[in-house]
Amino acid sequence: MTVIIYLLIQHVLNERQLFQLKYAFYSSTVMLFAIILPPLFLLRPCNALNIRLSSFVLNPIFRLLGIEYCVENIQVLDNNQSCIIVANHQSSIDFIGMMHIWPEHVRYCTILAKKELLLAGPFGLGSWLAGVEFVDRNNRQRASETMSHIMKNIQSKSLRLWIFPEGTRNTSEKFLPFKLGAFRLAIEAQVPIVPIVFSSYKPIYNADKSNNSYYWRPGCVTIHCLEPISTTGMTLDNDLQRLTEMTQKNMFNAYLTIQTTVNDEKKGK
Repeated sequence: MTVIIYLLIQHVLNERQLFQLKYAFYSSTVMLFAIILPPLFLLRPCNALNIRLSSFVLNPIFRLLGIEYCVENIQVLDNNQSCIIVANHQSSIDFIGMMHIWPEHVRYCTILAKKELLLAGPFGLGSWLAGVEFVDRNNRQRASETMSHIMKNIQSKSLRLWIFPEGTRNTSEKFLPFKLGAFRLAIEAQVPIVPIVFSSYKPIYNADKSNNSYYWRPGCVTIHCLEPISTTGMTLDNDLQRLTEMTQKNMFNAYLTIQTTVNDEKKGK
């Protein structure tokens, strides 16, 4: 069976078909375990440690998708200090890289997601039980209450928070303007910002409807962790905008220096 699957992938499927196969496998895996894992999550519902449990389960399966990771300067996360992790957001497959570094390095951390994902069937319910925090971006008061709740947990429980400050997926070679929420929270809680940059997926992954380009190739993505940025003594009035702009500049400069390498075995088929 293994030989048949290998021959199918190498000699029968074109790149678009292989993309469809891998993406279907990826999304089905996520949805399947969004159904399987919640009974375990109920032992400690809405606890961010459930995300770490998920990473242990999902990582061996995600390796079948052919993406490897070269992780740089990850030791900046190897402590129990609260922090706000900010990362660039290219695709739903960011989740694979997040899970790769979660068990040993990110550990006790929640993820800030838009409220709409809460309505995404089993995935939404499973994410909520796993400890993901959902923010209603269309309701300022509720969003403020959510951020206040998270800040209390950051300060009292040494919780970490993962945020995509661009606010949406971005496949261009330039970052979108960063939203202020992550940096406001970091200053209010007086915890450091830890920027994490994923190299461009373009050499190995593309799902561009505009030019009908789809491929998912084996390769290695670089994940680069920048040094933490202390917010001690910072204030919203004096430092919020400067902190946001400085972090974006530092992350984009790092993005320009790292790369994704590709295994060309399937390229061009």
